[in-house]
Amino acid sequence: MKNIEAVVQLSFGGDMPEEKDKHVTEVFNGTRRRMVKVKLRHNAALTRHKSMEPITVLCLSGRGVFRAGPNLEDEQQLGAGTLLTLDAEVEHEVVAQPDLHLLVTKFKSN
Repeated sequence: MKNIEAVVQLSFGGDMPEEKDKHVTEVFNGTRRRMVKVKLRHNAALTRHKSMEPITVLCLSGRGVFRAGPNLEDEQQLGAGTLLTLDAEVEHEVVAQPDLHLLVTKFKSN
């Protein structure tokens, strides 16, 4: 039985199509978790949304702001190395300032 699975070798720049300001790429989708890379540039935003499962957000590079709550009243600045956790069904949004690269993990229920 294999206990370790190498998911992807992440690159931290240069692999985003030039014409896109938002780019989301799935890097893993298993039975208990899903991982996506999110790249935003030119102050692009992932507007208000929510996940049915808990998530973590790891900022890989760049700067931005993460807002959460019913009125998006909670705010956290994002920079390389910032790691956030968010409960299921909490509304949130992310805005690049001006560019941002994230790794988001969604923890699926069984």
